[in-house]
Amino acid sequence: MKQLLYKNRCGLTLILMAVLILIPFLGMTPLIDPDEPVYGETAREMLLSGDWLSPHIFGKFWYDKPPLFYWLEMLSYGTWGVSDFTSRLPSSLMAISTVFYVYLQGKDLFNKKIAFIASFLLLTSLGFIYVGRAAITDMTLMLTLTVTMISFYQERYYLAYGFCGLALLSKGPIGYAFPALIMLLYILLCHHWHLIRTMKIPQGILLAFAVGLPWYVFMYHVHGEAFLDTFIGYHNITRFAAPEHPGQNSLFFFIPIFLGAMLPWTALIFPAIHRLMKKRDPFKDTLIFCLIWAAFIFIFFSLSKTQLVTYIAPMFPPTAYIIGWYLYRCYTEKKLPCTGVGISILAGMLLLLCNAIPLNDGAVFFKSAIFWASILLSAAVCIPAAFLYWQKWKKAFASAVLLMTLFTWSAYGLILPTLSDHITSYRSAQILHDVYDGHSELYVEKFIRPGITFYCGLYGTEWEETQNMNFSDLLASPEKTYLIMTRSSYEKTAKTQPVIYQYGIAAEMPTQLILINHP
Repeated sequence: MKQLLYKNRCGLTLILMAVLILIPFLGMTPLIDPDEPVYGETAREMLLSGDWLSPHIFGKFWYDKPPLFYWLEMLSYGTWGVSDFTSRLPSSLMAISTVFYVYLQGKDLFNKKIAFIASFLLLTSLGFIYVGRAAITDMTLMLTLTVTMISFYQERYYLAYGFCGLALLSKGPIGYAFPALIMLLYILLCHHWHLIRTMKIPQGILLAFAVGLPWYVFMYHVHGEAFLDTFIGYHNITRFAAPEHPGQNSLFFFIPIFLGAMLPWTALIFPAIHRLMKKRDPFKDTLIFCLIWAAFIFIFFSLSKTQLVTYIAPMFPPTAYIIGWYLYRCYTEKKLPCTGVGISILAGMLLLLCNAIPLNDGAVFFKSAIFWASILLSAAVCIPAAFLYWQKWKKAFASAVLLMTLFTWSAYGLILPTLSDHITSYRSAQILHDVYDGHSELYVEKFIRPGITFYCGLYGTEWEETQNMNFSDLLASPEKTYLIMTRSSYEKTAKTQPVIYQYGIAAEMPTQLILINHP
């Protein structure tokens, strides 16, 4: 037994580290508006209705995402009940699985030491921790796409096509298109034409469709054109070609997102890619594959007109492999990663300067969170960099684990819970039970509607600040009407419709209001 444990000590250590970083305090903060409550509420309504195939929210069918993540949440709810913890648990388990898979397959792609370093870097990177602890679909896509891409490279084609089908169920057509396009680029750029003959393409397409397509066929059979127009037409084609939120997209949007997501290892990206392109290496073909994999995802979503910070999450594993290989080379050659250390120290100083960013009156509540987060992140960047400078490799990695664990526990156990009234609708939903009469018209702002519904079960009528709602008519109506909105929307609306000041305030939270036309 001791010999078995010793032989597998690296893998067991990774699993233990992953559990310590990704599981504690999952349920300390209510689901954060607007995305987490959307997925939590959809899974809750599917479970209550017993309908495992047609996603729906607010009592209506909803065609935004395929069902794989909902199924995982439903299993979590069915086993341990509906809660904030069980909403996020599937993502955390998928994240732990991703870290372990990167390690297991990294031993085959590279060697045991590179595999351990890469999976360790992945686990302790800021973006991975965030996605791995959030009740959103991105970690499910990351795992299925990671297994798909690595299996393709290892020429384990049936496994690759099978997980390609699961990726299709995780996030939609990109789960099938990404592997095909990435492999095509790899074949073209590296001149591996022989792979086209060995990839079992006809059989693989049938296998991928056998896994992923039945749900799509069922949805079209049951819901017809509404499903195709909304899911394929709007959520996949239109959102790529036109911004969902005009003015919030940019070709450079993901540059700072990616640099921040790879903290505390961001500074090592550039020297790693430079060395990869300049020097020969026995692992160069594998590294080029990882570079194409990561770069394709980054460029694709940079060109997309709809951009969310988590979209580039699937590029984290191949990036971790590249940085892990670079650190391994520095270690074996006893070479100091001077550029990376210097940039890390500079990045740590810049993180502290975040406290000098002026905040408007509506964001002052973030000041304390920025202070503590910047200090902890700066320490997580600078202290491992200092140990690397002194070439104390084990202390560098150990300090990174300890500091990122401390950062994660502090962020999710202390900082975010103090911000819950500002970033979630939990308090509003609880108060609504006391002030709402249960039968009058209820309007809920789109941004907070999923959270209100998840925590109090009331759907209300959706309203958003950009809509032309006539508040004068509502005020004049003899029927009692309740409105729940964010304070920022209230202030914006007041500029064009000052009549809203005549509404009574039934309840007031730091960032949300419950209004009533006849107090």
